Amino acid sequence: MTTSPTSACAPPRTVFFPPRATGACATGACATGAWKWAAASMLVLAGASSAWAADVAPEHILVQFNPALPLSTQAWGNVQCNGLIVPSQWVPETGLNGTLLEDGSTLRFGRAPDPQDNTRLAFRFALRSSDPLTAGSFRCETAFSPGVTGLPIGSVFWHAFAVYVPDWRNTVDEQQLAQWHAGDSSGLQPIYALLVRDGQMRLVMRYSTAESPTASTVKTQVLWTSSAWQPNQWFTVVTKAKISTLAADGPFIQTWVNGAQVVNYRGPVGYRQPAAQPYVKHGVYHWINLNAWDSRQPTRTVHFRRAALVRDLNGVYVPADLSRFVNSQ
Repeated sequence: MTTSPTSACAPPRTVFFPPRATGACATGACATGAWKWAAASMLVLAGASSAWAADVAPEHILVQFNPALPLSTQAWGNVQCNGLIVPSQWVPETGLNGTLLEDGSTLRFGRAPDPQDNTRLAFRFALRSSDPLTAGSFRCETAFSPGVTGLPIGSVFWHAFAVYVPDWRNTVDEQQLAQWHAGDSSGLQPIYALLVRDGQMRLVMRYSTAESPTASTVKTQVLWTSSAWQPNQWFTVVTKAKISTLAADGPFIQTWVNGAQVVNYRGPVGYRQPAAQPYVKHGVYHWINLNAWDSRQPTRTVHFRRAALVRDLNGVYVPADLSRFVNSQ
């Protein structure tokens, strides 16, 4: 989870576990009810073969979510929303619900009709300024598991997703929509993030080459910004990257938005933290330190189609492959 330094260790209001363990937990992988990231990793790799599209080989996919499939079949990590932290396959099929929203819904996270095609499903994330904090901040996010499904350090991978964003162009606060979490608890900001701030859509990258990185050693670069982005439409974001702080590794980030390349960066990416395992989050994250909620929009809602993390050691994919994949069911 990404937090401001003042809330890096704040606990969630409630941690939800189901009354009866199933699947991996029934065989002891979640012993004593404690959530084990490793269990999610094993189930992702072993149990979702029916979800693949032809554009990406199943053996290359590290982790994905897919709103076309029941949540009970998807053990990709957890959901952090409305004061709860819930393993993904334990989220009720009715979703996580809260107080009534302006549109008459109570759904905070779950499968819902695609806002542009009601014949298919998308994941809906809704966050209201009056909702309880989750892990010390306003958030309604999914987190892919660290470990074998975390971001691979020092090797080439793709991260792709499709996100539908309403009209936030008149707002002055910041909402992060996708992020590469640093993977530690020191409060370091995301390695790479798609966000909306001051009405602009931005891609922001951070790195530190220090042996023990701290906030004071981190360099931040805005790699892309758009004030002309069009709301109420799907954005397909495809990134090819290698994370490393070592020049000899040739680290880089290339990103395409709706098929157009908007980032072509070469240089250090991420932090020098051998013990940390970065991982991916999607949804809405409103950090609370020096980021007052713009009350003109008390609720922030986004939708996601498929999202995936794909290893590509031999350079077999092009951006169009990943774009088709995350827009398929």
